[in-house]
Amino acid sequence: MEELTKEQLSLIKVILANTSSAMKISKVVCDHSDDKILKADEIICGLIFRLMIPMTDQEITESMNEAESLMYEDDNDDEDDEDDEDDEDEIEQDIVDDTIELIKERKVKCNHCNCDICSQVRVCLLNFNDYLPKDELGDKFKCSIIETCGKYNRFI
Repeated sequence: MEELTKEQLSLIKVILANTSSAMKISKVVCDHSDDKILKADEIICGLIFRLMIPMTDQEITESMNEAESLMYEDDNDDEDDEDDEDDEDEIEQDIVDDTIELIKERKVKCNHCNCDICSQVRVCLLNFNDYLPKDELGDKFKCSIIETCGKYNRFI
């Protein structure tokens, strides 16, 4: 297998940092909702927010550090396997429920919280279709969000 170049590793790190940051936003949206269960809509909201709202310097530093630690983390984390088996039945039922939900075409939903992040997420959802990314990577993220939403019967 071919070794990755320094530029390829840097790009992977940036994408991982961006995705990690988006998941933090998704968790906030989920925590501020009535359901408290992280679903596709919250993940889409987090990705859209992260595409449209630039990270602060502190967020960039934290996300890049997290990405680096994930990239070079040891694979010796087998201790959690026992706990995972206990949750397997519950996870399988959640997957069935989510799959049924994905069959119906519908608009991506957001919560009704008025905190800064949730309010900004709703504004991002409203402006997403008209948003023009500032670079090629942002354009690829937007296209992947649109493609994934289409695949899973969601529209923005």
